[in-house]
Order: sequence, then C-alpha cells, then structure tokens
Amino acid sequence: MKVVLVNGSPNAKGCTFTGLSIIKEQLAENGVDSEIFHVGKKPVLGCTACRVCKQPGKAGRCVLTMIWLIQ
Repeated sequence: MKVVLVNGSPNAKGCTFTGLSIIKEQLAENGVDSEIFHVGKKPVLGCTACRVCKQPGKAGRCVLTMIWLIQ
C-alpha cells in the first residue's frame, strides 16, 4: 500500500509539511510507503465530465491533469 500525503499549504516547507513529515516517518516505521505531494498555489481542477479520458489512446488520463502539469 502507498499513502499520498497532500500538502495544500502555499508554504512548501512550513508547518503542514512538518506535520506530514512526522506522519510519513510513522508510516515508514510501520512498513507503509508514502509520498508527500505539494499542491501549494497550483490550481486544483475538478472533473468536467468531458470524457476525453475515455477516448482510445488516452489510457484513462485526464486532459485537465495533463494541461496542469504543462503549466
């Protein structure tokens, strides 16, 4: 199992990161792999039901996620 810890704070290494780091350490001690994902000031987009992800060759990938990663 892998746990994704989401840091939504605009301060990448602030108090939220410190708290998530403690959780990450505790998970590791119990044999659980984890990763801290920093969202910060980036826009978080929701599904618009455009269904592009369902098209052949898109492998279920969201077009909005792809646009967000390019920016």
